[in-house]
This record gives sequence, structure tokens and C-alpha cells, in this order.
Amino acid sequence: MAAPLPDGPAAASPPWLVPPAYDASAASLAAHSEAIGEVMAGRARLWLGPFPAPDRLPAGLEDTALVVPTSGSTGTAKAVALSLAALRASQDATAQLFAADGTAPDSRGHGFWLPLLPPTHIAGVQVLARAHRTGQVQGIPGPALPDPLPDLRGHFDAAAFVELAGPVLEQAERAGLPAMTSLVPTQLTRIVTGATGDDARARGLLKRFAAVLVGGAATSTDVLARARGQRIPVRTTYGSSETAGGCVYDRRPLPGVSLSVLDPDESGAGRLRISSPTLALGYLTEGGGTDGGVFAGASPSADGPAADAAVSGAVVSRESADRAFLTSDLAEIGDDGALTVLGRADDVINTGGRKVLPQDVERAIDRSLMLRGLVRTSVVVGVPDPEWGQRVEALVTLEEGTDPAEASALVRSALRTTEVPAHMIPKRVHVVEELPLLGIGKVDRAAARRLAGG
Repeated sequence: MAAPLPDGPAAASPPWLVPPAYDASAASLAAHSEAIGEVMAGRARLWLGPFPAPDRLPAGLEDTALVVPTSGSTGTAKAVALSLAALRASQDATAQLFAADGTAPDSRGHGFWLPLLPPTHIAGVQVLARAHRTGQVQGIPGPALPDPLPDLRGHFDAAAFVELAGPVLEQAERAGLPAMTSLVPTQLTRIVTGATGDDARARGLLKRFAAVLVGGAATSTDVLARARGQRIPVRTTYGSSETAGGCVYDRRPLPGVSLSVLDPDESGAGRLRISSPTLALGYLTEGGGTDGGVFAGASPSADGPAADAAVSGAVVSRESADRAFLTSDLAEIGDDGALTVLGRADDVINTGGRKVLPQDVERAIDRSLMLRGLVRTSVVVGVPDPEWGQRVEALVTLEEGTDPAEASALVRSALRTTEVPAHMIPKRVHVVEELPLLGIGKVDRAAARRLAGG
């Protein structure tokens, strides 16, 4: 059980719980699940922040129930403060969608969850929290989780998934609940693209789940197409710690969530703003301070960083909260309300006076038929250049059997056959064993830039 922090003279109730450092063992997962259960019951608050908890919460953050770290793609850790109301709003909005679209109509959208993500970030926390919410809504003792909880210390592959998923499907069926799980793109890719008998068995089990959430980073369109062709009920999610996890499923906002694009350019792209009852209260800073600069009123005329900005493509729900979160993501919202995330505003590469969105190049690499079966993953970054300001470079991982010496010429030649302009084609292509990652699957672009410029 997580030990509560000692109450000081100014400490508020309920107490903070701080679990022992997560080590992926079943016991460690159980300790985190128990602490999350206390939060869901309103009896405690959970601290998973990147620095020690403050003795006193600052004004405006008194309702904090959970603090999780986030780093976006910058590598700088922040502490995100979430209320119990925001956590429940996220869980219930997901359940409302699943009940309405036929995913889980008999259980009001709630399910039996197989936890495969570390409960040190919001995605892994929410898997456990949703299981506790299922118990509350369905009136069952305890959370809707496997018994025993899985040991996740080993390498994740198809064989490991088969060993875990079979018993979970049986337990979910006995409980009368649909089985659900959440994966990062790397985990899904290993199962979907593998060619062994274990891979085939894993796919057979995965398609028996009612919902397989995948998020934390962009998922290859090829992998998604293959997963859906294999009848795996994959649901793409978009969100962050600041939105209590995924708030957009399959490119459309959850019930109660509103999306808008600020200061759109001629193509309709601009910074994405999210209004939702799932939003965090703000950021805690070390020493007991707070930073709420990216949170503002939902109205364009509200005070804060979104004030007076032009708004385009708003997808508005009357159930939305009055606050909004101004993301760092560039996005477009289609006439049908579908969200397309183009990349982060601070990832834009300026080369010779021209702007390059690295995700455009990455998508071109991913979609290239010439590179199919040769390049496994890629990341495109800008590195300093005395003549151009920045030059475009790429890091790639290769499929087995691909000659690293030919990778640069292959990638550059393949991109020349696409609609990618010449100034966007990487000047150099670096072959690496694995892309640098942070969090639970996001590419660490700062580390990638260092590798490319080294």
C-alpha cells in the first residue's frame, strides 16, 4: 500500500499517497492500483509528480486528486494537477461513447481492463482508474482487473501477450463484462506485423477484446489498416495529461469535449484548443507554485493566452466546461468534425526561410511503397546549419535484412517520387537501432536532434 505523506500543520485532507517507485512487478502494479482506488473513492490524493509534493496546495488547485508528470516532447518534466471530477468525466465520457456505438452497450460502456501500460503516466493511470470506475458503476466489489495482476517486467512480445490475454478474456466473460486494454503503437505494431505462431495467436486473442485503445504517439497508417483488416477493434486516441488522457477517439471528440483551431492559416491549420470537463486544474511547480498559462476561458474573448485569437472549425458541445487548454499541436478540423493533428508548433523546422513540418515528411516515409518492408520507423528533425539556419535530417530504424549503407539513398530517392518538395527531403539519414523515446511511447525529439547533430 502506498504510504501517505505525513500531515503538516497546513496539510489539507484527504492525504497524499506516494506509492513505492514502480518496477513493473505485479506487487508494484497492485500498490498503484490500490492507491488509485483510494483516489477514485475520494479518500486520498495520489502524487506521481516529478518532484516532492508541496506542503500546501496553491489557490485554485485545492481540488487536486492526482498529480502526474508530463514532458510533451521537450523532455522537461511538469507536474499536472487533476481533480477527481476531471478523471471521472474522462472515464464516463469514454463509457458513454462505448455504450452508444455498440462497443459495450450491456455494461453501460464500462469494461474489464487488462493493464499493460506503466501507471506512472496518465494513460496507465486511467486504465486502472477506469477499472475502479467499472466496479463503482456496476456495483461489484473491487476493480474490474485481472486476478492476479500481471507481471510486466519482461519484454513485451506476442508470447507475453498470449500468456496474459487468455486468462483475462475468461475472467471478463465470467464477470459479464467486455474485455478492454490500452497499448502504445510499438506494442500494437509488434503484434500486428509479426509472422510467428505466437503473433498469430496474439492477434486471435486481441480481436476478442471489445476495445483496444492505442495512443501516446502517432500510429502508422499501415499498422492501423492491418489491425482493422485483422478485425482487431483498435481505437485511436488523442489527448494528454492536461486532458486526463484521451479526449478524442478515432479523430472525433468524446461527449462533452469541444475542439477549435486558433489563428488558422490559409489551409485552416492552427493551434488546437480543447474545452472539456476533463481538463487539469493547472501545473504545479517545485516549491509549491503554479503555472496555468496555457489554460484559459473557452470563449475567444476570455482572458489568457487564447484571448482575441481567431477561431476556426469549432466542434462545440453544450456540455463542455468553461475552461480551455491551448495545446502546442498544429491541427485541422474537417467539415465533418474529424481532427487531424499535423504536429507540434515547436517542432517546425525553418530551413532557408521555408517552414517544414517534420510530421509531413515522416508520413511520406511511412506511406512510401518503395520503403515498405525496409524502413520500420522514422523521425525527422532540424539541426543547426550555418548556411540554411536549420537543415532537415532523419533518423530511421530498419527492418531486418535492410542494408544500412543504402538507407540514406533509399529514403531520399523514395521521397523524390512523392509530392514532398525538394527542400523538405532530409539532407542526411541516420540509421539507429531504436528511436529515442520518452514517457510511454512518444519520440524524444530533443534527443533525436542531438543524435542527428552529433
